[in-house]
Amino acid sequence: SDDGENSLISQPKTFDRPTFLLLYLNEDTFGSSDVQQKELVSIIEFCIDNPNINVILVHEQDISKGGCRFHEFFKDAPQELIKGPHNLFQDIAIPLYSMAQYRSVSLNLILKKMNDIMVKEEKVTQNERAASCCFCKRKGINKIRAQWRL
Repeated sequence: SDDGENSLISQPKTFDRPTFLLLYLNEDTFGSSDVQQKELVSIIEFCIDNPNINVILVHEQDISKGGCRFHEFFKDAPQELIKGPHNLFQDIAIPLYSMAQYRSVSLNLILKKMNDIMVKEEKVTQNERAASCCFCKRKGINKIRAQWRL
């Protein structure tokens, strides 16, 4: 059985900067084939179990982009992600809006959360902040690795 690590874009074994999994939540996140859902669960569990990876939930609000009420995720998500040690929804998801002004606020909230984690972990200085990001968006698991300076 795959442990999730092989499903992520290759990451260094030692983390020299905070690493994040941005999990895009919409109506399709957990509503896929059994194989895709098992792969997603494996990725999420791997990231939650890895103390060097921070999971950030991003909740789509636009119905035309698959936005749904948050309680739907408790019906659709596998129970091993809801209960027990993984408890995916223990942190508040950042709402992602479509209207330009609101979307800008949403994106800034994501960056703020990442910045707060980096400062808390003291892995960066105030002058130079770098992050690695693995983005997992459903509808056939799209994986993106990004690096940037904040």
